[in-house]
Amino acid sequence: MAAEFDFETALSQLNEIVDKIESGECSLEESIKLFEQGIELSDTCTKKLDEAKKKVLQLTSKEEQ
Repeated sequence: MAAEFDFETALSQLNEIVDKIESGECSLEESIKLFEQGIELSDTCTKKLDEAKKKVLQLTSKEEQ
């Protein structure tokens, strides 16, 4: 997945993938493909949350000084 998403879009797509896999209606091959996409989206969400945490820590440390 080459596209970069914002956090909300990535999370929404990840939830859709989880719903599809949990429905049990996907073939094994499709489930694996969706799982791979889900891992990429999860990594994107984690990256975005880490960036937000770093920003908040920077802002709060400036206020303390």
